Amino acid sequence: MATAIIMPRQGNTVESCILVEWKKRKGEKISKGEIICEVETDKAVFEVESPEDGILLDTFFEEGDDIPVLTNIAVLGKEGEDYEDLRPTTETVSEEVEETKKVSEEIPKEIKEQTTKPVKPKITEDRENVGVSPRAKRLAEKKGIDPYSVIGSGPMGRIIERDILEVINSSEPLTPAAKEISAASGSVPKEGTGIGGRVTSRDILLSSSTVLEEDVIKEETIKGVRKIISDRMLESLQNSAQLTLNSSADTSALLALRETFKNSTLDSRFSKVNINDLVMFAVIKVLPNHPIINSLMLGDKIRYYENIHLGFAVDTQRGLMVPTIKNAQNLSLINLSNEVKRLANACRDNKVQVEELNGGTFTITNLGNFGIDNFTPVINLPQTAILGVSRINLKPMQIGSEIKFIPHIGLSLTINHQVIDGVAGAKFLQDLAVAIKEINLLIAR
Repeated sequence: MATAIIMPRQGNTVESCILVEWKKRKGEKISKGEIICEVETDKAVFEVESPEDGILLDTFFEEGDDIPVLTNIAVLGKEGEDYEDLRPTTETVSEEVEETKKVSEEIPKEIKEQTTKPVKPKITEDRENVGVSPRAKRLAEKKGIDPYSVIGSGPMGRIIERDILEVINSSEPLTPAAKEISAASGSVPKEGTGIGGRVTSRDILLSSSTVLEEDVIKEETIKGVRKIISDRMLESLQNSAQLTLNSSADTSALLALRETFKNSTLDSRFSKVNINDLVMFAVIKVLPNHPIINSLMLGDKIRYYENIHLGFAVDTQRGLMVPTIKNAQNLSLINLSNEVKRLANACRDNKVQVEELNGGTFTITNLGNFGIDNFTPVINLPQTAILGVSRINLKPMQIGSEIKFIPHIGLSLTINHQVIDGVAGAKFLQDLAVAIKEINLLIAR
């Protein structure tokens, strides 16, 4: 009897996985435990093993397909064996989607993923020989809509006022600047890239510009982890009131300590401690005094956490990943440094576990090595804050009657203003700056 190979469920919140690569092809003999294919979620890449010996009779999906979990993706059995009853159909895939939705409804709100898809306006590219009623034309001009881009419902395809109203009610709103530009250009794109799907002035300019096809180098479809990251970043900005506060901290003592560690002959473990480790150590010592920063926003509730589950951004070939150091406040500097490196390497080698990528309460992202002075990090929902760390620059400071140049590291804290007031965020940055400046005392405690 043929055996179905299903898309495994990688965690309770995962509704679908992307088929990365088939390791075996149709007709190949497979032994139990051999890798059939690789699949990925927004978190990591996983291998699907064969449950038994047999021949790979068929594969039902192509590489790159986004497949609902628990769906049959291939079939294993003996040569010539019938397996048509195991082939997924549109109906069976829909059933899997519905089942996944039921499971998702049972998941706590704090770990659900929500996406909003704006409704696209009813627009056509056919602009030839289309009539427009005077009322429709006046309304279209007032709203900054090109009437000739609308599908008419009047006699002979004539565009009437009702058609313009339908576009107004279903299309993404225009920003004030976009309305002005659209009135002059006479065109409105089908969908916008602004917050909430709003059509921005940039969207108008791009839609009205002429680009020669021969100038295109290549074209790629946004998919896989990059698509998921893209959706999550947009979702984060759409569903929270994000405010970024920029500050800096004196790193004179930190740099001196780092140099001491590098040249240490007493304990070689300290030589691997870097600047980022020291900043993260300062964060876990300061956070307990600012519980609102170490919190999650769950619907209309704010959940505070005693333990610090510290996420940190890791750049990999697959895209950005954020592993989590659980109970980070209990770690020594050496143990923290070791755990950061272990998780970062696991992400880059595609060996990180699902549980190591979930459950963060606060996140740090560091772009200092890339020469960035300050930036606006995007919150990893449902967390309420994220810290961006930038490069170290010399900053002029008045010391007594003299002006001296003191090294300072850039700090950018993005907060969800729905939960955290600006003053609360500023106080956290102040305390963090003091902790970094007095890093020697912090380690000695």
